[in-house]
Amino acid sequence: MAMQQRKLQEGILLIKEAEKCMKTSWLKWKPDYDSAADKYMKAGTCFKAAKSYPEAQDAFKKSADAHYNSHATFHAAKALEQAATVLKEMKRVDEAVDLIEKAGFYYRESGSADTAAMALIRGAKMCDSLEQPEKAIELFLNAGDLNIAEDKIREAIEPITSAARLQLKSKKLAEGIETYKKILDLFQQIENLQMMYKTVLSLIVVYLHEGDYVAADRCFKDACGIPGFTNSDEAQAGERVLECFDQGDSDGIASCAAQPLFTYLDNEIAKLSRSLRAPGDIITTKPVTINTVFEKPRPPDPVQTETALDADTEQPTGPETAAEEEEEDEFAGGLC
Repeated sequence: MAMQQRKLQEGILLIKEAEKCMKTSWLKWKPDYDSAADKYMKAGTCFKAAKSYPEAQDAFKKSADAHYNSHATFHAAKALEQAATVLKEMKRVDEAVDLIEKAGFYYRESGSADTAAMALIRGAKMCDSLEQPEKAIELFLNAGDLNIAEDKIREAIEPITSAARLQLKSKKLAEGIETYKKILDLFQQIENLQMMYKTVLSLIVVYLHEGDYVAADRCFKDACGIPGFTNSDEAQAGERVLECFDQGDSDGIASCAAQPLFTYLDNEIAKLSRSLRAPGDIITTKPVTINTVFEKPRPPDPVQTETALDADTEQPTGPETAAEEEEEDEFAGGLC
């Protein structure tokens, strides 16, 4: 607590010094943005250490403004990222993401597109960890596009693959297919044939999971034009699963999906492969057990009821019956 109080007081003093730097006078015609930005940044760090988050995010924002006014856009972006991390601690995720996107714009403005992409990736991971997949997908794709624009294809593949994974996880399979097509094109540009084979197999799995055998078969046939694909393990696995799907062989599909080749694909693709079913295949379920405590009484069976009535109308035989007949004969003539 003593440490936090000391940091809090230190931050307050730095804010006062920063405000002095921002003032103008007859002899000082413009604010000292550089000094103010530095002091605001230090104040934000002190407030953050003191867990005084509202003051910290405000100080970082003011530092960013001062840096931007002094045309130091790169440092302004850094300050905005610091403010975003504080807003995340405050559970104000939407505001944090807005600042990260603004920081990315500042990075691009300063000529650092690769740093902008990294900032967007950090923002996407933040959204993913806080269960905001749609925004995470958007940021991952934007980061990939930035790298593509800078002709950094290898760096672009990772965030775009992360976006595809989230699309499949969110059951947006149609969007996932388009993203995987983009990934396939990127691997082709860098001539990574092995990853092209895996991406084709992933596409086949997603198409079949959607029940689109025609598209899956066309994808396989188009891939046969990739050098070496027809002799690859991925081609054999893809051909086999297509054949089983066409023949309605669910056991064969399950056997294919259990191969290490499928399990070593992306985690979401592996899950989809395990859930593949042939067209018209009905998944058997356990019979429903009825709670006898709350079970309504069933109506009597007509056949059983008739039998029971017939049995009741029959005269019983035996010693008890004979005694009853004798008793009736004894009083047959009356009392006298």
